[in-house]
Amino acid sequence: MPELSKLIDRHKRFYEKHEKENFDKARRYYRGDFWVNKGGEVDKSSNLHLCSKNLIYAIADTAISALLGPNPQVAAQPRSKRSQEAVPSINGLMEYVFRSNRMRRRAATSLIDAVLCKRGIFKTGWDTQADRPVIKVCDPATIFFDLTVRDVDDIRYWIEATVLPFAEFKARVESGKYQANMEDIQPDRYPKWILGDRQKSASDTVRDAFEWVTVYEYYDLETNKVQHYVRQLDAVVFEDDIDYVPYSMFSLNQSGVDCLGLSEVQLVLNQQETVNDLLTHMKRIAYLMIPRIIYDSGRISEEDLNKAVEASAGSFVGIAPQNAEALRTLGSLFYDMPMPQNPAAVKEFIARQEDDAAFISALAEAARGQVVGARTATEMAIIDAQMKNRLATREGHVNDALEDVASKCFYLTQKYMRGEKMIKVTGSRKWQEVSLQTIADVDVEFEMVSYSPMQNNPAVVSETLMQLLPVLLQDPNIDTRQLMEELVRGLGLPNRILMPEEDVAAKVQAQQMAAQQLSMGGAAAGAAPPMGAEGGLPPELAALMEGGAPPEAAPEESLAAGGGAPIRDAS
Repeated sequence: MPELSKLIDRHKRFYEKHEKENFDKARRYYRGDFWVNKGGEVDKSSNLHLCSKNLIYAIADTAISALLGPNPQVAAQPRSKRSQEAVPSINGLMEYVFRSNRMRRRAATSLIDAVLCKRGIFKTGWDTQADRPVIKVCDPATIFFDLTVRDVDDIRYWIEATVLPFAEFKARVESGKYQANMEDIQPDRYPKWILGDRQKSASDTVRDAFEWVTVYEYYDLETNKVQHYVRQLDAVVFEDDIDYVPYSMFSLNQSGVDCLGLSEVQLVLNQQETVNDLLTHMKRIAYLMIPRIIYDSGRISEEDLNKAVEASAGSFVGIAPQNAEALRTLGSLFYDMPMPQNPAAVKEFIARQEDDAAFISALAEAARGQVVGARTATEMAIIDAQMKNRLATREGHVNDALEDVASKCFYLTQKYMRGEKMIKVTGSRKWQEVSLQTIADVDVEFEMVSYSPMQNNPAVVSETLMQLLPVLLQDPNIDTRQLMEELVRGLGLPNRILMPEEDVAAKVQAQQMAAQQLSMGGAAAGAAPPMGAEGGLPPELAALMEGGAPPEAAPEESLAAGGGAPIRDAS
């Protein structure tokens, strides 16, 4: 396979020449290793530790909170009436898929990749034993793709460098998945071009204890074929047809030239290094400001001076001045040394650099938790909306990738699902059985459920709902049960505090019967009906409005799902 070998070599050379150094630097800076490759963390001239303020970490951390909710969710949008009926089950299914794949953690990892290394990449496959989709995050250093196009959707091929333990590669050969002669291949060390330039860590020690084989997965979207290529053998050990692309890639910033994107680190690198240099300079000046005293060495010896300085309080110190006049005019032996000052302009310039970094990254002070002064929930929501306007493009890129992942997961579920699962319907206590029959021939697309730290803040939600509640309750078009569910969800309360609808109906019926009995027994005319009766509020809502506690619910049922299993290759 000389052509495939040449293609892989071209991509590796491009990565090592144009991206590897930037990736390594960004990852070092994220960890706070700003000075390691500049001679160490100590200034040899002053013997002081060099200073830094990690703007890169702050940007990455803020991006996660600003662009991801606490639990990323997608909502199915039906394309037919048949699909509309299946939406609750599909939403429950996708919630289960995201939860079982720890999607919040994986999305955060991929987002950090995009901040540091230009792009985040997901890979979607099928776990045959767990009978569900599996989602992993790929290292941007290990993924090559068509660089002749500007849009991700136009990419014609993908190449992933997969480093397998030698034992796993051997097992694939013995099982028949890979066609190779084990005598022709020698295991190797973990590729250095993937590890990058960094300090040795515990994971490196573990890697050194194993032997490895690098397999290049080549996805050709023009021929709809996937090939697993081993460079050492110069041979394809696996080949199959493909009907979907396993990769979903996004960048927070477009380069305007290709699909490589721009990292946040690239955009604020100058500000980060300027802040570090100025802080280090201020530290040197601060140490120089510690008082120093000059003495006349011609009138008193260093030995006598040290004796006097080190003597305990109240003791007598005998010295032999170098001239008689020195003892009578002891105070004249010492002189104050003028000290430099930390100019205020330096502090102002540092603050300006930090503000510039925040502005470039679209991270307003509100996003960093630095809103000054007391504000109402509505004012906070306005500030949040202004910030989100600048973050909308970045958020759109992330959402596009997550929606693509959801679509791939649903497609694989339709294709490979075998058993049935009990799935909890989103926003409800109901459980439904989801099987292949439930989702077969269903045509949907997926949209991310929007999240805003302010819009989803309990203070904002409760304030808004309580203001609108009197109007909503008088509208006959409003489903009070759904209103209650939205209120509970908005306040961040678990859904299990809501009673099942059948229990609520039984409770309301019992209250109505009790009211009738009281009326027949001579209750005063015109007495108000009990809460929950026709024309009143649901018991749970009434309890909350009156400051009481909602009725206790039964403990949440366990989710019946497939067990853990080794992950099948996405191919």
